[in-house]
Amino acid sequence: MRSNRVRASLLSVTIVAMALSGCVTTQQDRIGANDGSDACYQYRVALDSTGNFYAEDMLKGAAIGAGAGALTGALAGGNLKSALIGAAAGAAVGTLGGYWNSRMQQGRDQAILGVANDLDTENQNLDRTQVALDQLVNCRRAEIARVKADYKANRIGKPEAEQRLALIRGQLDKDYAIASSINQNIVKRRDEYLIAADNIEPGAAAKIRTKTAVKAQTKKKPAKQTTTASAASPSQVVQRTNTAFETSERINASTNAIQQMAQKEATLDAV
Repeated sequence: MRSNRVRASLLSVTIVAMALSGCVTTQQDRIGANDGSDACYQYRVALDSTGNFYAEDMLKGAAIGAGAGALTGALAGGNLKSALIGAAAGAAVGTLGGYWNSRMQQGRDQAILGVANDLDTENQNLDRTQVALDQLVNCRRAEIARVKADYKANRIGKPEAEQRLALIRGQLDKDYAIASSINQNIVKRRDEYLIAADNIEPGAAAKIRTKTAVKAQTKKKPAKQTTTASAASPSQVVQRTNTAFETSERINASTNAIQQMAQKEATLDAV
């Protein structure tokens, strides 16, 4: 039995290490080298940098959950198959409702306060991502407009115009890959906050998803972003979750706009 536990512990650590190492990429890997041909490169860098925030805490929770599940499975079954089954179960627990369950370890009042504070930080980062994404999209649109203006004014011929637009389409494909990866992480985190909001105020998630969340602050003085124990009310958590949801929806729309630009706008057919 002891040898099984030792093997299970080693396997647990290995699975956690594999889960964490599998998610590691450098910014150079994601955005590519700056060869001077991309006028919007700085905005791509800015967008990618905002993604670091969303790739952290909640994803680490899934990896830890997988490790714990592997250990439990190995102890129960005493073999690799049981460990892998346990790892899958642990990962599921770590990614669905794991954030709220973790917060609840400190008690409900502290959980509400913690979620409110986390949402303040989340919304600040979402705003930064939206700004960076808008700047990148606007820059690409300006580049496309320049090519088309040069072509229409006969400053460049069709072959050069098509070559320049092909280059922009390639850049847009990279932009979309970066934005889409960030967007996926945002949605995962958003779903965790919706689960938390639903536990704090039952039915809140459905209202937010259907755009019917009540914005109690619209007729009041805006509340300060800094949350104290006395200010961490369920309604404020729901309001902040709703804000995060709405911003994430805009980020999703902007992400889709990048793909549509590559398919429709960055062609001479659209001149």
